[in-house]
Amino acid sequence: MDIGALLGGRDMGDVSKAVGFVVENSDDFEKVLKLVRGLPDDAVGFIGRLPELLKTIGGGLAEAGDQAAKAASALVGDDGEGGARRALSGSADTMNAAKDRLKDAAGMLAGLAGELDKIPGIGDAAAKRLNDGSGQIGGVATEIESLAGNLQDLSGILASVGEALAGLGGKLSESGGSVKTLLG
Repeated sequence: MDIGALLGGRDMGDVSKAVGFVVENSDDFEKVLKLVRGLPDDAVGFIGRLPELLKTIGGGLAEAGDQAAKAASALVGDDGEGGARRALSGSADTMNAAKDRLKDAAGMLAGLAGELDKIPGIGDAAAKRLNDGSGQIGGVATEIESLAGNLQDLSGILASVGEALAGLGGKLSESGGSVKTLLG
């Protein structure tokens, strides 16, 4: 009877190599067997599920990285200057322009009040009202200027948050890829 046929048509040279490997490393195999025997009954089942668990963790890390990167892009765009940051900066610029126009209008009203004040009899009352209106417009302009500064500050904060999210996304994606690579 042919031993190769009994072993499913295996080449006897391959069988010999396998047996030689087991004999040469029998001490290591004995250590592994003792280790496995010493584990609790459910540990072997857990070890069997470990590759799937690691694959799930790797996928989750990679997905979290992608989401963090999307959030960063929404905040600051792909170039660090877009997204919500650009919208806030644009709003601040618009408010600064409106502030400048309001201050110009307040200056014109104050100038007109000065001219009206020169008209005897009716100029005092009209000039006072125009000066009051000019002061109120100047106050609004100052408040708009303050709001524009706050929007610029918020834009800078969003840039920092976006940068941090982009870094977090990169690290999470890298970690997820490493876990996936570990599994092959």
